[in-house]
Amino acid sequence: MRSLLLIVFAALCAAGAPAGAATPTIGPDLADYSHTQWTAADGAPPGIGSMAQTADGWLWFGTADGLYRFDGVRFSRYRLPPRLGLNRDRVNLVRAAPNGDLYITYFAEGLSVLHPDGRVDAIPAPPLARNGIGDITIDNDGSLWVIAGNIQQFKDGRWRVVADGPEWNGAPGISMLLDQRGDLWATNNAGVWRLDRKAERLVKIMDGGGQLLFAPDGRLWQLRDAATIRFIAQAGGARPAAYAYAESIWGGVFDSDGGLWQLDCAAPVCRVQPKAPPGAELQSGAVIQVATVGQVRQLSGREAKNILEDREGNIWIATESGIDRFRRNRLLNSGLDGAGAKYSLSTDGAGHIWAADISSGALWRLSANGRPQAVARPPVTLVANGRHGTVFIGDKRAIERITSDGKEIIPLPPGADGKPRDHRMLGILDDGKVLWTATMETGLIGWRDGKWLPATAFTLPAKIFQSGPAGVGQLWLATGDGTLVFYDDGKLTTSDIHQVGMPTSVFLSGEPIVSGSDGTGVFKNGKLTLWRAADADVLRNISGLVVTRDGDRWLNGAAGLVHVRAEDWTRSIADPTQPLRYEVFGALDGYPGRAVIESRWPTAMSPDGRHLWLLATGGVVQLDTARLQRNRGTPQPAILGVTTDQRTYAADRALRLPPGSGHFRIDFTAPLLRAPESVRFEYRLDGVDAHWQDAGSRRSTSYTNVGAGDYVFRVRAFNEDGTPSVNEARLRVTVEPTLAQSLWFRISCVLALALLAFALYHYRIRQLSRRMAERLQVRVAERERIAIELHDTVLQSMHGVILHAENAVEKIEGQAETRDKLTRVIEQANNAIIEGRERVQSLRHGSDDELIDLFDALVAREGAAAPVRVVQQSVSRALHLVVKDELYVVGREALRNALRHAHASQVTLTLAYAAKELVLEVRDDGVGIPAEILAAGGRPGHLGLDAMRRRAEQVGGKYSIVSRPGETVVRIAIPARLAYLTDPQGRTV
Repeated sequence: MRSLLLIVFAALCAAGAPAGAATPTIGPDLADYSHTQWTAADGAPPGIGSMAQTADGWLWFGTADGLYRFDGVRFSRYRLPPRLGLNRDRVNLVRAAPNGDLYITYFAEGLSVLHPDGRVDAIPAPPLARNGIGDITIDNDGSLWVIAGNIQQFKDGRWRVVADGPEWNGAPGISMLLDQRGDLWATNNAGVWRLDRKAERLVKIMDGGGQLLFAPDGRLWQLRDAATIRFIAQAGGARPAAYAYAESIWGGVFDSDGGLWQLDCAAPVCRVQPKAPPGAELQSGAVIQVATVGQVRQLSGREAKNILEDREGNIWIATESGIDRFRRNRLLNSGLDGAGAKYSLSTDGAGHIWAADISSGALWRLSANGRPQAVARPPVTLVANGRHGTVFIGDKRAIERITSDGKEIIPLPPGADGKPRDHRMLGILDDGKVLWTATMETGLIGWRDGKWLPATAFTLPAKIFQSGPAGVGQLWLATGDGTLVFYDDGKLTTSDIHQVGMPTSVFLSGEPIVSGSDGTGVFKNGKLTLWRAADADVLRNISGLVVTRDGDRWLNGAAGLVHVRAEDWTRSIADPTQPLRYEVFGALDGYPGRAVIESRWPTAMSPDGRHLWLLATGGVVQLDTARLQRNRGTPQPAILGVTTDQRTYAADRALRLPPGSGHFRIDFTAPLLRAPESVRFEYRLDGVDAHWQDAGSRRSTSYTNVGAGDYVFRVRAFNEDGTPSVNEARLRVTVEPTLAQSLWFRISCVLALALLAFALYHYRIRQLSRRMAERLQVRVAERERIAIELHDTVLQSMHGVILHAENAVEKIEGQAETRDKLTRVIEQANNAIIEGRERVQSLRHGSDDELIDLFDALVAREGAAAPVRVVQQSVSRALHLVVKDELYVVGREALRNALRHAHASQVTLTLAYAAKELVLEVRDDGVGIPAEILAAGGRPGHLGLDAMRRRAEQVGGKYSIVSRPGETVVRIAIPARLAYLTDPQGRTV
């Protein structure tokens, strides 16, 4: 423990300045601005003669080398159409109009207007101009006022001279300004003039020249010299919060905070404050002294040329070598010198902050609206707060306890000789029963019952690294080995907190909050749960926590100041597994470095629940949480261009990319000038992306393997405060198809595939038909063979038997009865031979009867109980004998089933000779066939249904049976090419 205290004390002393407390200076308020420079090395155009910001946020620069624009990240030269003439590359002045137009004048001659959609229109030159155009102002009605050796107005397409004479011919120091009330003011070295709109002439108000300036409170001033300004008039109401000069001016500019920035003063740039109080009554022409509050001696060039305040409150100064930006920080300098590690903070109970400098022993009182005030007292080591507003001030010999009841001096332990000695104090903590402190000389000690007790007198864990208050007599203690200990007046309860890494702090904010090198979490129900954040580093090493009046939490940590709204904090405490919503104020907001973790002291403090003071490695800073400098600029996204493998296309109109352009990059931006690094983009390509894609701060995206077709690219932007763009930027992109991607090629391929499929289908059908015909021919041949065999064997043998029988009958005498019986047998045998010959004939050539006649004969022979209708549709055709026989057998079986089992009142047999198929259908209105019999393919032990199916399939037919109560239909369809006989030409007969 002692070695650890030595290391901490050494770090604190190293952070401080040498002993001796010089009064710190809040100094020039330019310390509250971040200064950024761009030169030619950064892409900035040198020799900027004028600046203007258009309504879409672009910052434009007029130079003798052409027109440039800046989106906060990249400078780009804007090429005007060549038809305007070569002299259009020599830009003199740029002026922005409220409608988004940009007016441009040129060194040689001419005036043009660049519209937001990229169109450029030439405006006729003033006909009676005696010099080049020296200044230009856009009136509320859209007309133009110019100073060109005289004053002219361009309205309704024509010019008219409003003021002329010696006082304007070649007069230096000219400027014009349109105030809030709509009055037009003009000045030159001879005086100040105002337009009388009724008389349509300029009226001289006072003598004396100087640049006209418009202050935020609505006052109109004239810049006289580096030390004075002159009040001209109260020009209408106050300047709007989002006001920005549409163009740069050469002398100076009032910023939104009321400070006046001057060029070419005691330094290249000065920031001054008028000595007249805001709102004080002034007489027109009153000359007011100014007080310099800041000077800038280091710019991008040697000489400041002109100055502009943009819509986001940034100050831009153009030099001969580049451009400088001054951005007001959100976190302001406290006025204390040196690193934040040497200070400790406490509230004083009266709305102020006390800051103790451990290196010098100085004690400072800090307030929100003033400089640090030194507190006259002996040197102090540190300050801290206790319970119920108690303030502790520690020095080398004692701790002073200040409460509402008064003060108490608690002397530190004496030396070994019993005499007072100096102590190097490291911290103070009050648990309500024991006042704890640690010094380099004593280690950890506790003040209880009027005396100091060593750490061994208490039940404490070893290796205490961080501590935080709990209830009375209670502490939360974090050790260096990843253990959280709850100390309750000597009783210890331990928990594992390895996941936070090396502990940095323990806070009690509803629930215990533990932070360390690996993150921050909440301790609930005996378990620590780390919070999840979009950026894990945001929650590392939180060493300070403040709750403001609105319930919001402000965390001072490794990434800077983290703000968590009250509702988000409550949500995260209830369910720590949910991602924590937050915003960060970091280096771009003026946070110097990271939160101090070298000491054990709280690094964030608020005396009133509104103003914060923070200890950072780079110093002590403050923030007014009720007046956050939010960016008043709303992002307006713009699509810049599309780049393919062959070329880059400007995105000023819908694009048609050539065939094969499926790989391309789209560049986009959103002109925001305060913190362009923090602008976030989302995009999607309709037809490719199903959802918005998060680009982060990237300003381009690439697509590959995009097919031919029409697409719409959309992009939206969010500024550093999360304010979204009002509108999306959109670009319609058409990727032309290659030969293989074209519609007609695809149609051709589909048709070719269809024809191929059709040909394959017909080939397959012909193949199957040929096979079926071959099978039928084999069956015919087999029938003929059987017929010949029957004729040559059985019939001949029977004929021989009959001849022998007839001979035998003739030889029988006297046995009439026997003779008659044998004669009858011979007759039956003869009939059998005749029937056999008919059957043989049928096997070889088939029946000569029509199929329909065979069914009629069948019905007559069966003697049906139910009416049977036999119907033929269309004209009969010659049938293949096998088809005819098989179809007859199937029809016979179906007809017999209907008559025997259906209990039908009507049976219909239909024979249809269709062009594409031969159809036999047997329909009855009987009880139907049970579902289980249909599913099984017939009754067990019966072959009727299965035999019909097999006979139909053997001749290439399709067999189907549909049955339900009241209707059963047996249908056999045989393709015409198989059923009908054809002649040599392939025609059916």
